[in-house]
Amino acid sequence: MNKPLPTMQQAAQEAEFQLCAAKDVLEWQHALIKAIHLDHLHGDGEGIGTLFEVAKYFSDTGFGGVYSAIDEFRELGESAPQNAQLENVARESGGDQ
Repeated sequence: MNKPLPTMQQAAQEAEFQLCAAKDVLEWQHALIKAIHLDHLHGDGEGIGTLFEVAKYFSDTGFGGVYSAIDEFRELGESAPQNAQLENVARESGGDQ
């Protein structure tokens, strides 16, 4: 990772943003499913092709930021000091006394 690690606050803000974005996409997909169902029941399926295109667009583009954020959080977690490392640093600096 070439960029500096985000602070915990920055990581939490990014996580919140990505979760809200994912929630929005899921709500839009739910609305599309309902519209497809209603079109099937009351419109003889005339609009289903167009509704499927919108659903495909959401599927293709909706979660790109979520996937990249997951990768970023994984890198952050792998690079963060573990409990044993923190204990060693405290002992070496005399923080245990």
